[in-house]
Amino acid sequence: MTTPIPFIDIHSHIIYGADDGAQSMTEAIRMLQADRDQGAVAVFATPHYGRENNNYLPKAAGVREKFELLKERATEEVPEIRLYLGTEWYCAWDLADRVFRMDAFRMNGTSYVLAEFLEYGSRHERPEKIRTNLAQLQKRGLKPILAHPERYRALQDDRDLVRELADSGVLMQVNAFDLERNLNPVTRELAQWMAREKLISFIGSDMHGMRPGARRPVMKEGVRWLFDNVEEEYALDVIVRNAEKLLNAAGNEP
Repeated sequence: MTTPIPFIDIHSHIIYGADDGAQSMTEAIRMLQADRDQGAVAVFATPHYGRENNNYLPKAAGVREKFELLKERATEEVPEIRLYLGTEWYCAWDLADRVFRMDAFRMNGTSYVLAEFLEYGSRHERPEKIRTNLAQLQKRGLKPILAHPERYRALQDDRDLVRELADSGVLMQVNAFDLERNLNPVTRELAQWMAREKLISFIGSDMHGMRPGARRPVMKEGVRWLFDNVEEEYALDVIVRNAEKLLNAAGNEP
């Protein structure tokens, strides 16, 4: 059996009862065990937050309490994994206000914010909305990480927009599953193009559960794809080094 390549998963839905992710402590632990078996050494819990996205509005105090309980249990059952807290925020125009009110959580308390747009059914976001809402975050001194950009139709239709966002300082988190396993060629090809153009900063599983129909942690094939198709130093940046820099920023930012 090949030894898994260590990585940091910055996008997961492992806090039970917070959103459409894990539905019990047991399922959350199973998710972490599956992620660990593929190489995860650290995982960010990033529950959804945003009334625009299915009205996900978990109370921050409740999320924190459940996270601490999960962390305690994981220390016993999945000691190989470090856990950190963040949020997958819907990127509304007033997101900065929500962040500064501490309605939910930045990435491990830093100025980095994992942000998403709608990308399912007929609810796709206009390019200008993506551009302006991310810029609004930056104007307020926050550092946006765009969750799974390969899945947004506006970016699939216009790769110049992907490059424009990256050049403006928006960091990109690609789902490792989309690099190798996604059967949608448009999503897969955009993820691979971004990797070859060195536009990706982080990877994540975006795992939602172990039950039938839930998105499971599928990481190792995407991690291996990176090492087979881009320079090793860049692959290491994407899977672990950039996330470690983010973690080291905690408490050291102005």
